[in-house]
Amino acid sequence: MRSLIEIQPPPGGGNGLYRHEPFGATIAFRRPEMVVLVDHDFVGRRQNRTPSGQRSAEPFIQPRAPFEAHLTIGHRCDQGCQGCYIDALPDGPEDLPLAEWRQVLAHLAELGVYHVALGAGESTPIQSFITLAHEARRLGMTPNLSTAGSGLTPSLAKELSVFGRVHLSLDGTAAAHERVRGHGGFESGLMSLRILRAFHPRVGVNCVVTRENFDELGSLLRLVKREGVRDVELLRFKPAGRGTRIFDRMDMTPIQYATFVDRVLGLGRRLHLHIRLDCSFAPLVCSAGIKPSRLLRAGLAGCVGGSWLVSVDGRGRLGACSFDTAATNLGWRDLGQTNIFADYTEWTRHAPEPCSSCEYLEICRGGCHVVARHLTGNFFAPDPSCPRVASMRAG
Repeated sequence: MRSLIEIQPPPGGGNGLYRHEPFGATIAFRRPEMVVLVDHDFVGRRQNRTPSGQRSAEPFIQPRAPFEAHLTIGHRCDQGCQGCYIDALPDGPEDLPLAEWRQVLAHLAELGVYHVALGAGESTPIQSFITLAHEARRLGMTPNLSTAGSGLTPSLAKELSVFGRVHLSLDGTAAAHERVRGHGGFESGLMSLRILRAFHPRVGVNCVVTRENFDELGSLLRLVKREGVRDVELLRFKPAGRGTRIFDRMDMTPIQYATFVDRVLGLGRRLHLHIRLDCSFAPLVCSAGIKPSRLLRAGLAGCVGGSWLVSVDGRGRLGACSFDTAATNLGWRDLGQTNIFADYTEWTRHAPEPCSSCEYLEICRGGCHVVARHLTGNFFAPDPSCPRVASMRAG
């Protein structure tokens, strides 16, 4: 009888099916696709050893290496999106050559990274993504792709089967998409989505949520469902790159923040869509009245920058997340050193009120620190979008 679950051996070698961790181990499953975190007793039972009773000392689980790395392999683009978080330009500076990106992938695999998410400015040839995706596969990692679909053809779409998932960026239906991007392109994006759907089994849509498209999320999600897409990731607009200059007018309004979770849950249930929220939405989810234990079982995690994920941009700069590479003086070769992202990973140890006494502290982890730094001038301040933080300040 064929097994319904296939276990993916740890990339970069390792002992058996596990990547050993300070808390026990992680196991990467290919079907269903997930990473499972287990404690020392589980590892001991699988290896026929007496349970040790050892537990992780930290409430928040810190792995020995990131589970995922976000790689921005090119910074050149002629679309001119007003909120581009990597500040891609037609004549942007030279990016790393493919030969060095191969070195980056080899380093990630040696550390035991499971997934790499590839993205770039739209002037980066799709063939570059495909080349690096094959290299990631060869090294034992699963590559995924985010793209606006520029220049996509059926023949290229066939080659994208090397990716585990391909997500196409659409920030609303026609008018809303244009308001968010600052230019057209919706129709070409929709055509690219249809091409992808014809040649790839796991296609999703990414949407950056702003005050300009919030009211039309339902229209976009209904369109997505009609196109046969079931996976949608919603991302919060970040003050990074060119987005820094327009954050104040693109950020959601207080009323939109207050109603966001209920709206998304309602749309997901009615349309039977799998909707994921990026980590910066954690304060809103934690404020929705769901018990912490339930959120933990669901795998909700707020800011996991520098621990569960890292980022490398087109200049080779290493960051704790995709929106913060310019804030460090680190290069990709520094990944693997101890405590290089302590500001992120140890934030909860020094959390100010109201976070320090919040029952969701180890889940939310203070919200988005990139947003907090932009709005307050202080990386260590709580995310002002959190309803509890807003209430304390208003009082």
